[in-house]
Amino acid sequence: MKKVAILNSYFAKDISKRHQEILHFIKSKGGQILVSELVQKAKTTTKTIQKLEENGYIIIEDQEVLRLEQGIDDIRDQSKQLSQDQEQALEVINKLQGYGEILLHGVTGSGKTEVYLQAISPLLEQGKSALILVPEIGLTPQLTDRFRARFGDKVFVYHSNLSKGERYDTWRQMLPGEPQVIIGTRSAIFAPLPNLGLIILDEEHDSSFKQTQLSPNYHARTVAKWRGELENCPVILGSATPSLETWLSVNYPPSSSVNSYYLSLPERIGYRPLPPVKIVDMRDELKQGNRSIFSRPLQEALRNLKEKNQQAILFVNRRGHSTFVSCRICGYVMECPDCDVSLSYHYTHEGATQLLRCHYCNYTQIQPPKCPECNSPYFKFFGSGTQKVTQALEKEFPELTYIRFDSDTTRNKGSHRRLLEQFSRGEADILVGTQMLTKGLDLAQVTLVGVVSADGLLYLSDYRAAERAFQTLTQVAGRAGRGDEPGEVIIQTYSPENSVIQAVKKHDYHRFIDEELPRREELNFPPHGRLILVQLSGLDAIEVEKTAEKLGERFHETIGLDCEILGPAPASIMRVAKRYRWQILLKFLPEARVIIPDMKNWYKLCPNSVSLKIDIDPLHIN
Repeated sequence: MKKVAILNSYFAKDISKRHQEILHFIKSKGGQILVSELVQKAKTTTKTIQKLEENGYIIIEDQEVLRLEQGIDDIRDQSKQLSQDQEQALEVINKLQGYGEILLHGVTGSGKTEVYLQAISPLLEQGKSALILVPEIGLTPQLTDRFRARFGDKVFVYHSNLSKGERYDTWRQMLPGEPQVIIGTRSAIFAPLPNLGLIILDEEHDSSFKQTQLSPNYHARTVAKWRGELENCPVILGSATPSLETWLSVNYPPSSSVNSYYLSLPERIGYRPLPPVKIVDMRDELKQGNRSIFSRPLQEALRNLKEKNQQAILFVNRRGHSTFVSCRICGYVMECPDCDVSLSYHYTHEGATQLLRCHYCNYTQIQPPKCPECNSPYFKFFGSGTQKVTQALEKEFPELTYIRFDSDTTRNKGSHRRLLEQFSRGEADILVGTQMLTKGLDLAQVTLVGVVSADGLLYLSDYRAAERAFQTLTQVAGRAGRGDEPGEVIIQTYSPENSVIQAVKKHDYHRFIDEELPRREELNFPPHGRLILVQLSGLDAIEVEKTAEKLGERFHETIGLDCEILGPAPASIMRVAKRYRWQILLKFLPEARVIIPDMKNWYKLCPNSVSLKIDIDPLHIN
């Protein structure tokens, strides 16, 4: 962009009054200003500016202007009075010199963000920078606004939803080493901050911190620890539901040389109570004739929203309308032609074409009028996604308005901020969404949280299913009652006796880990033991299977006795996007040293048509 700078502050006698005014305006701006800004604010023209340059008063030159993502203007706020627990946590953080791993374990609404803010403030004064990682892009607007209210233009954002130009410019402005705060998703861990004084992972337990889509796979938490050691700065891992790996590594560090600290915030700010959790047995609802998506306690709570002028969150584990579509006569299920999964029904509006979509490869087709198998016109839509829940709301509670908050409604740039701002302004009574709702949102006016069906989280073929279910349900329950009004949580389930449900009911993290850690230890699963997942995929099913068998034989010949080899076996979803998938799981005993053999030999066993992917410490085995 073009910039104007004053060259000669001496004004000739014959200079016009208008030219003098423009030059005085430029001087008031520090002697330089963008041409576009000068034209607008001084109410002049480019021709007039060019005349001043011809007379030798100014120079017009190119200036690099960085495209930096900016949030909304906010009133600057001051540091808040800390509770005793917050003060103790902040004291430990401020005293820490050099690298240290800190677990800040605070219940939802306990003020972890205020501790972050007050820990960063003295670092900026010392000329150092801070890096804050969040699991979802949807968390960045609210967190960024709060940090900018405290630190102004020293706060910048870095995530994949920015344009390439914005990401490049944000990267560029870090290089000079000015003290600043970078807020971003997992890739921001590589931000080139020369004077890094603190790294924070907020919601450190979240699986979104693991890069699984592209190779190389990495976990931002692991990289953060490595970078903290290299930069000799503390790493804060904040969560209300810490991962079992973090809990164990901080409380029982493998080496006495590691500075590990466990800091607890067991109370909410202002001694607000955690919301009571009511568990509704949907089997009883069915016996009593209630066939609605909503149980009677949840219906009553929703009806009271308008009267009390309050808002609610409804959590649904899936987007879309229905998880699968089946013929009522023969039972035929509509499946994706390219993946071994059923197609989900997506509703757009009344009278619109009915669409079926695959959530793995995004294959889309029109819902057929008749069953391809038996020619029956009768279909049944099973399961409940966000669209089906909003349809039920329209039918049963027409007086209530809602906003749907899932990956379908937040695809466009800025949509996360726009939807949350609408809800914060009271433009809707209910926010209906998926797991995006569980991650750190602070909405003071929400007094009711309803979990439409908890069972979709509980019974999955993954050793981490219980941990994820506890974390998700506890986090979403924590969105209620964060303001002055008390909150309540209603969880609907067909398994009220499940140990995870009972731990969530009491907001009892310690009860959960006391039950879960022994199960993991018995089976040598992380955090007791290490895993390596070897995945093969290709278009030819026979070729992939044979390659997996060859690789499995090689593993048995070359890998030591302290490693259990599981497989080769088909992946739980064998075909995705026309590619057949097999996998081998290497499970190392807790005391074993994990040494990855020379992978060149592994790749030599794979033909060019078969892809080999190696995932160290996988979070998903599917």
